[in-house]
Amino acid sequence: MKRFVRAFARVRGEFSERLYILGFIEFMVNYKQRVKALFDGADFDHALVSSSESLRYFSGFAGIGGAYLFLRSDGTSRMFVTELEAPDAKEASFDELVVIPKNKKFQEEVFKAVAGEIGRGPLGIEDSYVTLSAYEEMKQYVGNWVGVSKRISSLRMIKDEDEIVLIKQAIKISEESFLDILKEIKPGVTENHVAAELEKAMKERGAEGVAFPTIVASGYRAANPHAVSSDKRIRDGDVVVVDFGSRYRGYDSDLTRTLFVGDVGEKMRSAFEAVYETQQVCFHSLRIGSSLSEVAKLAITNLAKYGLDIYYTHSLGHGVGLEIHESPYLSVTSGDLLNEGNVFTIEPGVYIEGLGGIRIEDDFLAAKEGVTRLSSLPVRF
Repeated sequence: MKRFVRAFARVRGEFSERLYILGFIEFMVNYKQRVKALFDGADFDHALVSSSESLRYFSGFAGIGGAYLFLRSDGTSRMFVTELEAPDAKEASFDELVVIPKNKKFQEEVFKAVAGEIGRGPLGIEDSYVTLSAYEEMKQYVGNWVGVSKRISSLRMIKDEDEIVLIKQAIKISEESFLDILKEIKPGVTENHVAAELEKAMKERGAEGVAFPTIVASGYRAANPHAVSSDKRIRDGDVVVVDFGSRYRGYDSDLTRTLFVGDVGEKMRSAFEAVYETQQVCFHSLRIGSSLSEVAKLAITNLAKYGLDIYYTHSLGHGVGLEIHESPYLSVTSGDLLNEGNVFTIEPGVYIEGLGGIRIEDDFLAAKEGVTRLSSLPVRF
């Protein structure tokens, strides 16, 4: 078996032995464990989920809008899909598949079937996801429900070993792809071209897609933290901020690097060093149980030493997993504490209007032995 796995890994370079084994064995076990965990200490025995993230988390199948997964407290599940979704859904992990024919109203058939099983008992629904129209239709069949979005978010905040492996692979794809396209970041090249080349490289290395639209912002545009890549051409003397990430089997990575094209001036060079120092100070301050609002305040304090806190306009970081922004959050208003199994970013930045911006972002893991940086991409180029 090991010999076969090694041969497969050589042929398909994007897979390690562990990734291959996880894909066919361990994931099938963990889905049921995740379903059971949803009901631990809960006052409901059934739940219905339909967001692509929850579908993927509890079954391995994300769907594209025509799927519901009915979960029971004993760990079993029933997948409802349209005929269009059925072929891909069959590869996922659940106990029963129900295909709703195209001559039937999909949501109505799902709600009727669920109501017939739960009786008067409460049904857990994704209250932060369900649309008003779906809720109005559901009320005709289910009169007793409870919101489970926060409960699901709390589960997903603690990554298991399988999830960490996939996130690491997403990071690896992103980093290698970035190094592949570094040569494209030069005077005369448009931001859109760099973004397109990077996204293409990630797909060619095995990503199912990007975690978010790639940001390439140069010169004065780098002062916008959420700039959209444009047809602006990179010029000599520009600071270039590249914010990027790949999605691998549903799991995201999120990285940012700031590059100098020629001489960007002393102010931006000094700002770069201050931002990097701030990231390192925050990273080394973290322990299991740390208040994430306090570490976010530490970033402001450290930048203030250089008079740069007034140019720092966003939070310090966020969780990464099935969504690019999820719990826990590293902000001054966050109530989250750092827990073992958290995967998150630390991404301080400064943005000086008319001049440019600096951001350095890496992905980190809180483990029993401490906080480690999962990304290994150099900071200076």
